[in-house]
Amino acid sequence: IFGHGFLLSRGEKMSKSLGNVVDPMELADLFGVDALRYFLLREVSFGQDGSYSAEAIVMRCNADLSNSFGNLAQRVLGFIAKNCGGDIPQDLIEIPTANPDQIIADKLATDFLTLFANLDISGALDIWMNGVYVCNQTMDAFAPWALRKTDPDRMSTILAKLVRAIRHLAIAIQPVVPNAAAALLDQLGIPRDERLYSNLLDETWYSRLVKSGHKISNPTPIFPRIEMPSDKLV
Repeated sequence: IFGHGFLLSRGEKMSKSLGNVVDPMELADLFGVDALRYFLLREVSFGQDGSYSAEAIVMRCNADLSNSFGNLAQRVLGFIAKNCGGDIPQDLIEIPTANPDQIIADKLATDFLTLFANLDISGALDIWMNGVYVCNQTMDAFAPWALRKTDPDRMSTILAKLVRAIRHLAIAIQPVVPNAAAALLDQLGIPRDERLYSNLLDETWYSRLVKSGHKISNPTPIFPRIEMPSDKLV
């Protein structure tokens, strides 16, 4: 049995006398189940007291989920749908300086899972977010939109690495944001029986995906930005 700490509203314990008791179902309706789960697990060290507010939920979820991971998936998958006919990109050349997929797979299969098993979920999510940053840095550094006409082989290889990395990140984050992660894995064409943590270091999945003929359609945003609620429930 693992006992968690108190959840505080703006640093104060909730009580009827203070009038600051909030129904968690109302929070889920306001911000979405996935966003609320992510905020609580990212911001509150499991087992310790933690504080929350509407402003904190909106800021954290928009920064991490919408602006970082969601935007990464949208940029990469949208580019493939528009410029590659939706075909799964393939590795056509060697780029020794760009290995975000392997770096992320190794980190997730070791440090991330170790922290998760030890119930250090916020620490595991720090590692996950570092993986998201690595992908965004790779996208900006290699700029596949600039390579489209000048070096299409390099463009294809970079996109293939990013698709693999996004798949790793989506599999890892499933326990925290199950609905959004499932939607992204569906868009990537990852079979439902290949979404386990044990699949993270499977080196054959990508060739199967390419052979499957799966087409990446113009993606639907998985993490729409959330807005401050008009009625201050938190």
